[in-house]
Amino acid sequence: MAIRWSLRGTTILRRVVVAAAAFSCVPLLSAPVQASEAEAYVRQIAEKLEPLLQNGHLTPQSVDAFLQSNIVGELDMNRIAKYVLRNHWSEISGEDQKKFMSIFRYFIVENFKRQLVKYSNAEIRIIRSVEHEPEGVSVITRVRVPSKSPLNMNWRLFRDNDRLKIFDVSVQGISKLSATRSEYKSVLDEHGFQYLLKQICAKLEGPHPASC
Repeated sequence: MAIRWSLRGTTILRRVVVAAAAFSCVPLLSAPVQASEAEAYVRQIAEKLEPLLQNGHLTPQSVDAFLQSNIVGELDMNRIAKYVLRNHWSEISGEDQKKFMSIFRYFIVENFKRQLVKYSNAEIRIIRSVEHEPEGVSVITRVRVPSKSPLNMNWRLFRDNDRLKIFDVSVQGISKLSATRSEYKSVLDEHGFQYLLKQICAKLEGPHPASC
């Protein structure tokens, strides 16, 4: 039996084909981070960190070695850099973007180090997690240090290329990343990007990256 196409049927078919083609060109978004997955991720880090904190010989060198092995590669540097530099991110060259991420990674590690050396003999427990719309999860942990009041540490995570990455770690509701973002805004507005890079390099206490 011959099939006869009406003008209306042809029009509908054309619309379906166009819509399908358009849909095939739309990049797929990363799946949202589930709370259980985020908690497992933070628990894995905590299980590696606790033996270091509880060995009774916590030093800046041992903390730095841990951070280099377990944290540096987990930082969501692309998202962090865009957040910190705001609209200035799109105004600088690709080479300067890479340079900033390299230098700012050192800054983050040094801040982590200053915090962790205070937590000798600490225990870390996951309290709860909060899913954010449209993406991202906060995992709240409680850090108990002998003879000190317990501290809440909030791990903000995002998915990057199907992997969870660390965006921010705040202590007692205070985000060093947010404070740094506010501080850098005035420097960028008044003096520009290159001046900011020099200021960050000048404040690094440990080994400097080659880009400094």
